[in-house]
Formats: sequence, structure tokens, C-alpha cells
Amino acid sequence: MSSENIQNNKLQLLGKMTAGLLHEIRNPLSAIKLGLAHLIMIEDELPSEANETVKSSTQALERIQDLVDNVLDFSRKTAGKEQECSINEITKYSITLLHGLAFRNKILIQSSLEDNLPNLIVDKNKLLQVFINLISNAIEAFDISSTKQKKCITISTFRNKEDIVWQIKDNGIGICDSDKDKIFNDFFTKKHKGTGLGLSVCNSIIRDYNSQLLFDSELGEGTTFSVIFNSCLVKG
Repeated sequence: MSSENIQNNKLQLLGKMTAGLLHEIRNPLSAIKLGLAHLIMIEDELPSEANETVKSSTQALERIQDLVDNVLDFSRKTAGKEQECSINEITKYSITLLHGLAFRNKILIQSSLEDNLPNLIVDKNKLLQVFINLISNAIEAFDISSTKQKKCITISTFRNKEDIVWQIKDNGIGICDSDKDKIFNDFFTKKHKGTGLGLSVCNSIIRDYNSQLLFDSELGEGTTFSVIFNSCLVKG
């Protein structure tokens, strides 16, 4: 079995486990929502500090419910088939999934997504896989122990003539020259717990669409990855 098939099987299994977990999470969320609704009904009997806590808890609960609903909605849609996909929609979803990881590592994720881009004809779950891998790599491209560096990732989408470009820039540690010709090789990794398959699989997926995954990096300055989607994938 190829590394790409192994990765796809893992993602399918993870998707099923995630969907099941989210359905289980919905039940206690409903109980919490009912409890907060009861407290809102008797807010006149509560001190102002308690009402502020109820209000902030309700807002946090709504945020969690939105995330759960978005993930479930995304997983219900047809998988494994090429279809019209909004590159911006998938980008926003990828950022949402990884925002918590970035926040815990004190990394700011910024986005600059061009409006009114045409849809792409691709398998959106494969595209999601590519974006998640690249964003995860960018998050891991920082010296987490450093307190001097402002850690920032910028994700952009834009049109370049007839092609659509998805780009991610970080100001992390960069890639040394001796590794630049190896990063797309199977099982090449500098991470302690890495498999060395992430970039290899991403490159394979993008090449299957006759498109390009390119990068530019300077050691100590940061790295930019660019996905250039062939114009034949563009709808409209």
C-alpha cells in the first residue's frame, strides 16, 4: 500500500472517530445549554457578577456549538469525489481547526483571502489535508522556547493570471540549504515524532492535479510555501 493510501485511510478513520465523538459531545452541551437558559430566566435574582459569568459562558457555549456543527457539516458532504470547492472556505476551516494549537504556542495566524475567487474542481478533503499539513508545519517551524520573536503566520489566496495561488508564510527557523532538496522525499523529517510523509503526500496530491507545490526559505528568517493551482482546475 502506498504512503498516500495509508494516509488517506488514517484520515478516513479519524473522520469517523471525530464525527462519533462530536455527536457524543452534543449531549452534555445540550444539558449545559439548558442549565444556562435556566440561569438567564432568573437573572434578576442573581448578583451582577454571576450574570456576567452566565453571559460569557453562554457565548463560549455558542462558539463550541458552532465549531461542532461546522465540523459535522463538513464531514457529511460528499468525500472522495472532485467537485466545485471554495478555496477560501476550506482555508478558513483549516485555520479554525488549528487556531487553538497556534494560540497555545503564542503564534498569530493572519489571513488575506482575495474576494470573488472562482471555485476549483478538486476533492475538497484532499485539499483540506494539504492545507492542514502546511499550516501545521508552519506552526511547528518556530522555536517555541523563544520569547524574543514575534511568531506570525500569514495565509493568502489570490489569482495570478489564470492560476489560483494559495500561499503560507512564516517567520520561523527556516530550512537549511542541505535539506531543501530532501523535504518532499518520503520519510524525511527533522521532527522527533514526525513520519516524514506530510510534505511528500501534499506534493503528490498537488501534482495529481497537474499543479505545483513550491517553497522558498531562508535559515533563520522563515519559509513560504505556495500551491499554484493549474488554470484547468478553475471553474469560471
